[in-house]
Amino acid sequence: MTRRIFPFLLTLCLIGPAVLTGRTAAPEVYAKAKHIPSRYVSEPDTENLSEEALAEKKTAEKLDKENLLYTGRVVVDQDKKMLVPPQHIKPFEGKYFTMAKTPPKVEFGVIPATPRFFPEPVDDHHRAFWASWSQSAYYPPNGKFYTAIGDNGSYNAHLYIVEYDPARLSFGLSREINDALGRAENVFSEGKIHGNLDFLDGPYLWFCTYWSKYPDVHEEDFATGYTGGHIMAYNVETKEFCDFGVPMLRASWPGHRVDTKRRMLYAVGYYCEFLAWDIDYQKVNWAGYLPEGMVWSNRTFLIDEAAGKVYTCNQHPSDPKRRLIEYDPSKNRFRLLNAEMPPTEQVGDYKGGAVSPMRAVTESKAPDGLFYGTTHEGELFTFNPETEEIKDLGINWPGEERYTTSMQRSPGGRYIYYAPGAHGEANNDGSPVVQYDTQTGERKILAFLTPYYYDQYGYTPSGAFSVRLDDRGERLFICWNGAFVEYEYTIGEKKKSLFKHNSITLLHIPESERIE
Repeated sequence: MTRRIFPFLLTLCLIGPAVLTGRTAAPEVYAKAKHIPSRYVSEPDTENLSEEALAEKKTAEKLDKENLLYTGRVVVDQDKKMLVPPQHIKPFEGKYFTMAKTPPKVEFGVIPATPRFFPEPVDDHHRAFWASWSQSAYYPPNGKFYTAIGDNGSYNAHLYIVEYDPARLSFGLSREINDALGRAENVFSEGKIHGNLDFLDGPYLWFCTYWSKYPDVHEEDFATGYTGGHIMAYNVETKEFCDFGVPMLRASWPGHRVDTKRRMLYAVGYYCEFLAWDIDYQKVNWAGYLPEGMVWSNRTFLIDEAAGKVYTCNQHPSDPKRRLIEYDPSKNRFRLLNAEMPPTEQVGDYKGGAVSPMRAVTESKAPDGLFYGTTHEGELFTFNPETEEIKDLGINWPGEERYTTSMQRSPGGRYIYYAPGAHGEANNDGSPVVQYDTQTGERKILAFLTPYYYDQYGYTPSGAFSVRLDDRGERLFICWNGAFVEYEYTIGEKKKSLFKHNSITLLHIPESERIE
């Protein structure tokens, strides 16, 4: 399919007419949505598996020593073995990172999503597998963490909001989202949530849906009745979905965030279509492509809620420096800044010098006026929206697996937390969890989770798209992509990404390791 052109703004109004004057009260916002009650239904594991899937199942059951795959049971460990760097990483210790003195207490469990193994695909899409691509969330009123997982399917796809309750060491799953939207098995469906999960108006968790088919959705897929990605909210108290419909026909959303102060939802499509959607008015401010010479990155939003402005880096081929783009919703205008992404530092055999796009940023501006971020290639930087200046801070991690998709800043502002190697290969560097000290520039490793969890439980945590602190900065929640596979599968000349079964870890950061 060729690149689609949107010469005009287009919405599919499934939620009633837009409000013309004034702001609506929050209850009215949700009253206009389609309400879908909760009804989680587990699915039995199919017997119609390929030889490859049967072999994977056999290996997983052999390695699953503590029966975690089928039970959702959560185990708790604290072990100094988590503080042992892999052999090829040890030469960097002291120069590029330090080790924590005290290992964290860690809660670990495999998310009990079903089916656990999948048959052959029904079309030209890859075989389904469980994976997590979203940013997680924490809800202080109930003390629970939330994330999203999907099976990456294109027909009869499975997509869930997952709840983790630390008080009970237990999981909960939402109703399957494609089922909630009324998609039959023969209708093209969506297997990912790929952006932020953002709380607004108390228990309402906002997000957009995203397809999983690459490189493109076919015309026959649209012919099944699929119209595009939805804007949705999930009430974590009532377990009810609110569907706000499809804001832009044939667009699906690999990136999205909510400006909670101005009550704007921002999203970007697979083809870099930019969406600015007013939550209270429930209408589009912008839907389509940017002015000539600017392309919004389809992975990253930086929102300065104090000023109301939104940023990303330019992905237009005419801009190799990846300058920042600013969107001002008060003017509905875009501006290309002079601020450039920093080049990658060369460390060891890792190639340096290239300029890559912004990939992860802290979600709010700290008292020092700075946002912290990292590029696709793992270069740390700060951005000051007041001065429009970017400062290069060097690499985020000295190993080869530097790709980082989520960053959290501690409530006091001193520390930044992240897990490099997001795209399923972190295990090749030991699956490190990093604490960056903004005062000293120190990169401290709180734990190496591989090979510990392989040795103890047969599971390899291989990459995390999201990290989330609680409101006190004491616990770090991470949703992992990973699998029960023979460890030799993950090492060698070229590493393989592991996506089969999602897990979570909740690290209780020792008080001595997080002094503000």
